[in-house]
Amino acid sequence: MASPMVLFLLTLSSSLFFLPTLQPAEAAGKGLIKQACHTAEVPEVCKQCLESDKRSSKTDAAGIANIIIGCLISHSRNLASNMSNLASNPELNSTKSAYQHCFLHCSDAKKALNSAASELNNGRYDSAELSLREAALEQGTCRYEFVSLNETYVPPTVIFDLKVFDILTVAAFRIIEKL
Repeated sequence: MASPMVLFLLTLSSSLFFLPTLQPAEAAGKGLIKQACHTAEVPEVCKQCLESDKRSSKTDAAGIANIIIGCLISHSRNLASNMSNLASNPELNSTKSAYQHCFLHCSDAKKALNSAASELNNGRYDSAELSLREAALEQGTCRYEFVSLNETYVPPTVIFDLKVFDILTVAAFRIIEKL
């Protein structure tokens, strides 16, 4: 039986080769946002991220990917903060180490995402993709902390942020791989 981490990584890489190629200089706007988000598990989450940034209507595919990475950084920051708060809650002392580990993984994911954004800005798309994979692995390791401890309480807001992170990560992968 495959581990949840392997299944997660396979999900990220499946069907990426069957999508049309996005050109970095391609005009943006609603068409590019629609193209970038149409294959997302929940396209509305991807569209909400992109439409919340006024740059999305005037940027190219690399800019769209960078906006999505910005949303991922925000979710990583929220997750790290939530994990820190949960780790300091005396009522959750039995699972404190899981929250502390997850805090570290979320912080590392944020660093990898910052690196991905920098690489993307410099036109190093392969390096950006590798950094994005590193962030996904860190976030997946955080999720695994909770899967391995069935009794660990995970608040709905954390579950939501983890799910949004997954959705946006897949969208960013699909764009970057086609640059």
